[in-house]
Amino acid sequence: MQSTRVLTRHCALCHDVDGLPLLCIDNAYAKAKISLFGAHLLSYQRHDEPDAIWLSDKAVLNGSRPIRGGIPICWPWFGPAPARVGSGKPAHGFARTSLWTLDGVTDHAYGTLVHLSLRDNDTTRALWPHAFELALDVLISTSLSLTLITRNTGNVPLVYNGALHSYLQISAPENVSLTGLGEPYSRILVAQQGRQQGALRLSEAIDRIYHQPEAMITLSDGKRTIRVTSQHHDSVVVWTPWLEGAMAIDDMSTHGYRTMLCAEAAITDPAGVTILPNEEHSLSTLIC
Repeated sequence: MQSTRVLTRHCALCHDVDGLPLLCIDNAYAKAKISLFGAHLLSYQRHDEPDAIWLSDKAVLNGSRPIRGGIPICWPWFGPAPARVGSGKPAHGFARTSLWTLDGVTDHAYGTLVHLSLRDNDTTRALWPHAFELALDVLISTSLSLTLITRNTGNVPLVYNGALHSYLQISAPENVSLTGLGEPYSRILVAQQGRQQGALRLSEAIDRIYHQPEAMITLSDGKRTIRVTSQHHDSVVVWTPWLEGAMAIDDMSTHGYRTMLCAEAAITDPAGVTILPNEEHSLSTLIC
C-alpha cells in the first residue's frame, strides 16, 4: 500500500497494488479503509481488536467487478432488478460498481468523518432514468457509522430499494447467536415463509429477509459481541452461503463462509421507498 496524499492528520488517499483509490484512516479509536470504487468500506478495526468487517481473501479490488466482503452499497435496488426497473440490469444496482466522489474528510475529537457522493450520469440514467444525488457519510470512531442519503434532484417521484450489505467477521458459524431479528421471515431464493423462535443459530446455508426486526440486532460468537443498530429500514437480511454456496463463488475461498455472516439493514419491501422531487430519505447503520 502506497500513500499518495495526506488529506488530514488521520486520513490519507492511498492506492493498492491495482491502483484502486482508497481512503486509509488511522485515528485514536480505530483503523479503516474505504474504496472510492463503490464507496465501499473494506475494513473497520478498533485498536487491539480483530477487524469487525470481513473481506474475502479473493476479493477483486481493481474495479472490474463488485468487491466481495466489506460493506457494499446495494442501490437503487436490492437483489435482482424489480419489474419496475426492467430486466437485464445488474444485481443490487449500480452504486457498488460506480466510482464515487470524495467531498471531504474531517477529523474531530470523536473520530474521522468521510463524505462521499454519487450523482446521476449517462451511465446511470441508461439503467435507471432518474436524477439523484446519493451521499454517504462514514464516521470512524469507537463505533462504525454509515448513513446513506438519497436525494431526488429530478422533477418526478423516484422509488428505490437498497441495503448496507454488511459482512461481519465471526470466529466460527457454530459459535454464532443472532438476536433481535423478530419472528416473521421469508426466504429469498424460494417462496417460503417462516417464524424465528429465539436466537438464530447457524448450521446450514441461510438467505432470509426478517420483516419485523428490532432497531438493534446482536451477534455473539463466543469471543465477542457485535451490535448493529439501524434506522429507516424495513427489514434485516441474513445470509451465509455455507460450504456448498462458497464453493460456487469464485471470489470466496471454500472455507471463507466460516468467518463471515451478512446481517444488514435493508429496504426490501417490493413497494420500495418513494421520494418526491427535492426531498430525501436516509438509511443508516451503526456497528459497535
